[in-house]
Amino acid sequence: MNQKMGESIIASEDVFKNEELRSLVDLYYESSTKTLDIFNTVGSSANKAKQSIVSIRIAIQKFEKESDNGGNKKYEDTLEGLNKVKAMGDPFGDEYKNQMESVRADQLILLGKFHELAVKLDSKKKIFKKKRRWVTILYATAAMSFLAAEICICIVIPPLGLYTAVAAATGVNYVIGTVGVLVNVVLKNREKDLDRQKEVVDIMKDSTDVNIQMTNTVHSLVEKLTVSLSSILFSVEHAVVEREEVAVKNLMEAIRDEVDTFATAVKEVGEAAARCSTCVSSGKLQVLEHITKLMSSRGKKPHLFERITNSMSSKGKKK
Repeated sequence: MNQKMGESIIASEDVFKNEELRSLVDLYYESSTKTLDIFNTVGSSANKAKQSIVSIRIAIQKFEKESDNGGNKKYEDTLEGLNKVKAMGDPFGDEYKNQMESVRADQLILLGKFHELAVKLDSKKKIFKKKRRWVTILYATAAMSFLAAEICICIVIPPLGLYTAVAAATGVNYVIGTVGVLVNVVLKNREKDLDRQKEVVDIMKDSTDVNIQMTNTVHSLVEKLTVSLSSILFSVEHAVVEREEVAVKNLMEAIRDEVDTFATAVKEVGEAAARCSTCVSSGKLQVLEHITKLMSSRGKKPHLFERITNSMSSKGKKK
């Protein structure tokens, strides 16, 4: 199913008759979209970091070449390469940090809203269950009362009016029983509606939990990457500023030792961002499919009063 088409169906159909749930569905999709956006940002930043790796390796090659020549140029080519690395800076800057903070805050708020709505739905279901019990007791008591009345009629009323009185009492008893069943079915259907709504809340919560796990995974890898990059940029900064032969040599040795760790971290971040994006997209689709499935199954069921009318009509035809 096309995701945008499915979302438009949800938006146009008054299925849940619960504005709070409808709003929560919108918030879930908004949060998931923001999560995908942060992974896209991470992927783009990882690609920029790969360019930094290339520049660092070029600077290392120049350093090794100039070292073989005795460093008689005071590592001018090396420093030129390091200046390019310095100019690139940290690809995971303030934009990423602000975006990540916003996404994580939204996810936590969303979990809180899921919990609140789940509690409300459970509370409503308990109320409907109690009402159904009282309805059952009330109409059963009424039916028994009229049954007792029928017995009294049989004893007290003379035979001539007996059949009329019994028929009237039986008719009233039938009406009471029918109304009792009707009310019970209505309340039961309300409980089923609440169950469907709770299912939607649960699947969105589970999907959001996964989104949070994916976000934390990517963020921890980015932090590992930035630590490695910070170490390299620190060495680059000092090498560019000091420009002293021995200092440059020592700092380049440190950069050479760190670059492989940095390259591995960049690769891990890029792969994790792609993997997590796929996972979040899959979660969005599962939620969408679950909601549309509930909508279609609910739409196929005939209306309660239509079923009762059809049932009564079929009984009349048989008679």
